[in-house]
Amino acid sequence: MKKILRLFRLILIFVSWTFVFISISNIAISLTWNFNFLSIKSWKILYTFWNNGGILKTSSDILLITSLLSLPLWWLIGFYFALKIKYINILLSPIKLFYKIFDGKIDAEPERIVIKNIKSSQQMIDDIKAEIESLKPEKSKEAGNIRSEITKKISEEIKN
Repeated sequence: MKKILRLFRLILIFVSWTFVFISISNIAISLTWNFNFLSIKSWKILYTFWNNGGILKTSSDILLITSLLSLPLWWLIGFYFALKIKYINILLSPIKLFYKIFDGKIDAEPERIVIKNIKSSQQMIDDIKAEIESLKPEKSKEAGNIRSEITKKISEEIKN
């Protein structure tokens, strides 16, 4: 089934690209040199000119022949790039745009972005020191009072 869909896509792109390329290139060559390469009359004029010993003198004549000979190459390059395009995304873009407009997330506030580790190295060192100091056990006041009382008693006994 997948191969059939790929073949269908290939044929569709082939036909579409050929139609678009022939239309655009015919208009460009018609406007530039007044030569319609889809018309038999234009080719008969070129054929009789060539058979009657016509010489390509001007750069315009050389560019016309060069452009006519390079059309298959340009068609092939364009066909290659036309195959690379993802047409599903192009066809679904109006639906995606419609969904994006009416989804309701446009009016909502954007999500909060948290940026971590934006402190300088000195601030980080200070924070670590403060955290370490907060983890140290504090000396109790009672122990300080008992010690001061003992030192007083010892000093009094020494004096006596």
